[in-house]
Amino acid sequence: MTAKLVTHAMRAAVLFLTIVCAYGQTGSDSTDLNGLIKEGKASLLQNRLHEAAERFQKAVDLNPSLAEAHEGLGMALSREVMAGNVRPSNDLDVAKRAESHLKEAIDLSPSAPAPLIQLSMLEATLAERAIDASERSDRYRDARDSLKRVMDLQPGNARLYLHLANLERDEFAPPIQQAKAQFGKDAGPISDSNLRNALQKQYGGLIKEAIANAKRASELNGRSSQPLLLLSKILRERALIRNTPEQYTADMRSSDQWRLQFLAVGGHLDQEEPAVDH
Repeated sequence: MTAKLVTHAMRAAVLFLTIVCAYGQTGSDSTDLNGLIKEGKASLLQNRLHEAAERFQKAVDLNPSLAEAHEGLGMALSREVMAGNVRPSNDLDVAKRAESHLKEAIDLSPSAPAPLIQLSMLEATLAERAIDASERSDRYRDARDSLKRVMDLQPGNARLYLHLANLERDEFAPPIQQAKAQFGKDAGPISDSNLRNALQKQYGGLIKEAIANAKRASELNGRSSQPLLLLSKILRERALIRNTPEQYTADMRSSDQWRLQFLAVGGHLDQEEPAVDH
């Protein structure tokens, strides 16, 4: 797993644990529905994903209308995919099963945040692994849509805004950084105007949304330094696709100001995420 995927998985795990109450650990008779659900939850807590999937599959077989069983099975399967525990030849099939059960759980219990969060995490992971540009874009869009549904359920949650801004940056940062690496390392916007304009057209709106979401996260939790560092990074990336040196300079100055605020509230530069693997 690349440093980028490790970072994404850690960030998603923190989000999940913050929003969704941890499952209780209980042992029970695995021959009844309640026992299967309890044992499945305990296995998830202990990261015994294959065992958890077996328990929840049996629960689904016993009661196909039980949202909790579909949710648990979807979580176990998706975490196996995200952790790289599935053979490459089986990866897509397991991912499709995970998506199917998470979506079934959402249909059966629309107000539950957990399956929406897990589905968003899975789609983001699959987007990062996608080779086809169209699939990558579609999966990132689906990941954002699922997360926005959670935000509708939990308005005012700063961590959700921060996670959405990070998710948006995960989509636009790699292609912008790749373009900069390809077309010169001198200070200033990317030298190829056609490529720069194409990147503006494709990601300009997404960058604007990411800035707004990071600022909202900071407003909702002024003690957190993470949104400030994220804003600094986003503005440095936007500077690369600006049309003029003046616009580039303005974004770079704003980036420096956000970084100074980040340091002022106790942030440390070693909090920065690993560089994106190309």
